[in-house]
Amino acid sequence: MMDSFFLFYEKHLFIIYVIHIIISLIISFVASVYLKKRYIKSSEEVDQEDLKREEEIQLESSTFRLLFKVSLHKNNQVTNFLFIFLFNLPIPFIGYFFTLWIVWYLTHIEYDKKVVHTNVLNLDEFGHSFLKVERIFGEGSLGDLMTSPYAPKEKKLKALSSLAAHISPTNLKIVRQTLMSTDDEIRMFGYAIINKAEKSLNQKINTQLEIINEQSIADNKDENIIAHASKELAYLYWEMVYTELAHDSLKNNFLNQSILYLELAKEYYNSKIEDFYPGLSLKEQPCIDDNIELQEAYKACSSLYLLMGRIYMYKKDYEQAVSEFTIAQELTPNSDTFILPYLAEVYFLTGRYNIVKTLLGRASTLEMNATLYPIIQQWKVA
Repeated sequence: MMDSFFLFYEKHLFIIYVIHIIISLIISFVASVYLKKRYIKSSEEVDQEDLKREEEIQLESSTFRLLFKVSLHKNNQVTNFLFIFLFNLPIPFIGYFFTLWIVWYLTHIEYDKKVVHTNVLNLDEFGHSFLKVERIFGEGSLGDLMTSPYAPKEKKLKALSSLAAHISPTNLKIVRQTLMSTDDEIRMFGYAIINKAEKSLNQKINTQLEIINEQSIADNKDENIIAHASKELAYLYWEMVYTELAHDSLKNNFLNQSILYLELAKEYYNSKIEDFYPGLSLKEQPCIDDNIELQEAYKACSSLYLLMGRIYMYKKDYEQAVSEFTIAQELTPNSDTFILPYLAEVYFLTGRYNIVKTLLGRASTLEMNATLYPIIQQWKVA
């Protein structure tokens, strides 16, 4: 039976192949016409570009010019027809099914839309689209050093010693990464640094509390000493929270203590200012450039309002924070540059971007700050 089939196939091979060619031509023509609906063949811009390209090859052979013209575009109907026909020709019968799949795929595929030539800055992409910045001498990679299982212990200990000399929220965050280290020495060193920083702050707090207690029971207590100690306590309690040394369960308590001593210190320094100019508001008060004692009172009071604003920012009470920062700014109008970044941050968090741009534009001296310089430059062109 198989022999008879092959004999029939050999006898009619030419006819079968002619039929295959005819079917391939029909499929190729229908597919190229169908695909033409999917793609735009030409436009005014495309036609002008084609003419320019054809003029550049006028000296070439006629065959080359013909082939060049046929293959100008992937969506050219002639090109599509030739591609499908040549694809089907060496693959009888099976090629028909592949052709149907290719045509279906090309007519259903969707391409991502891309926006080009735009000057719009998408702030939402900052977190994942900005290049990773690393310092060439490795000084910016302490976090990676602490978590790397391949870094030498000696380097980790040396880095921890450097971090211990400059306690800050950023440094303590890196030190905390060592608490999960599998190396006992590294882990204990990290605990020691955090414990030392916490003890140091607690000792300073106890010292200032003793000063207030001694003055409170003294026969001739000095209000100035009490106010100064209250101011220091407010900053120390805030530092416990700011440096994240305080446990989460104690943070609110420390913030409340900071606010309590801030109010005590503010009451003293405000009364001191009012003693010089009773009944006058800040804007109505005359120049204080010649009065050193009054200048110190203004600076101290301004720093207290600034700290109160930072506490309210931490508690996400932004309206109250703006109020505190504004008073701090009015108390020291000639040296308010260091207050403006906090105000700008509050307005940014509350979505008032036009005010942010205005504030940062006023703070020209902040451009000397390497951290704030790129931020200010960005807002200048925003």
